[in-house]
This record gives sequence, structure tokens and C-alpha cells, in this order.
Amino acid sequence: MGKRPPFVPCVFLPYRLRDQAPKNATVYDVSSYADHPYCTLSPFWPHGGIPVPGMPGTTSDSVEGIWQGLKLIDGKIAPRFFAGQGHKRGGIPRGHQFGDKLLKIVDAREKIYRVAYEWMLDHRAMPELIAQFIQRAFDGVPQYFHDVSNNGRIGDPDEGWAHAAVLVAFLNRRCQQLADALSQTNPDASADAPD
Repeated sequence: MGKRPPFVPCVFLPYRLRDQAPKNATVYDVSSYADHPYCTLSPFWPHGGIPVPGMPGTTSDSVEGIWQGLKLIDGKIAPRFFAGQGHKRGGIPRGHQFGDKLLKIVDAREKIYRVAYEWMLDHRAMPELIAQFIQRAFDGVPQYFHDVSNNGRIGDPDEGWAHAAVLVAFLNRRCQQLADALSQTNPDASADAPD
């Protein structure tokens, strides 16, 4: 008998496949349309006090506010988007302002969006909600997460990058860190478990 994995990794579920998760899986909608408290994991949720990457000392109420506010459209960014709930911004961006640099979409996702969203998860999301996902992963529960996007790949510039994919990567990293810490304190923790 092989060793049991210490946790069941969380899975990103493209929106178009949200009804095709395995029957034994728990499926979470973490979009702004979801029930509370899952809607608070949306980048549109106005948590407040989220640092704006590339603008030391500046904060935004939402992650989406950062993303939209830092778009360079008609030669200007729009810091007004940092206030209140996140909203979409019209126009075609030339890129995202990051300090004195203008970033293309994939770099902006990595240096602005991911940084802001993961900061929110670490400092503004309900700790008990994050802890619940992690506990269920260690309890062996398959968990699938979706929002309203089908794109889970940071490198695909043709469709908006799903924040559910960022959440899944964050949760799996947290689970792995915890599993590593447990294996260091208890070397037998990964040994075969009785059925």
C-alpha cells in the first residue's frame, strides 16, 4: 500500500465546466455573484486598505480597483478606482503602470494582480474561511473553485485571468507549507495510514 497524500489539492474549475465537477467534489463559486462569505473572495469586494503595487503608501479598497486604476488609458491611470467596490473601466489600455514602468498584461498579472490578490487573502479575507478550505483539503475533500472566467492560465492574454485560479494556487501552496511543517515535526506523519 502506498503512502496517502497529506492533502487533496484544490482545483480550478473553468466557468463553462462548473457543472462537470466530480460527484464527490465540493464546488465553490467565489465570484462576486456568490453567496456570502464566498463572494468576499472576489476581487471586486471592498475590503479596504489593500496596498497598491508600485505605489508605496497608496491603498485601494478592492483588488479590482487596483487592476482597473493602474490601467494606462488615453495616457492616464485612474486612482479614483481605488475607492469603493471594484468596477470595470472602459477603454483600451496600453498597459498597467507599475512605479515608473509600463507593464504588459502577463507581467502586470504577476506583479500587480497576483500580489494584490494574495495580499488580500493573507490580510483581509476571513481567516476562518481560508482555514476551512485548508482543513477540508487535509480531510481528503476534493474542492473545486470557479468564478466567471474560463481562463486559469496567467500567460493567456486573450481572456481575463480567473481569480479562482490564483486562489487555488494560494491554497495549495499553504497546504504544502503546512504538510512540510508537519512532516518536519513528525517524520511518521506521512506513513501509511490505516483504512
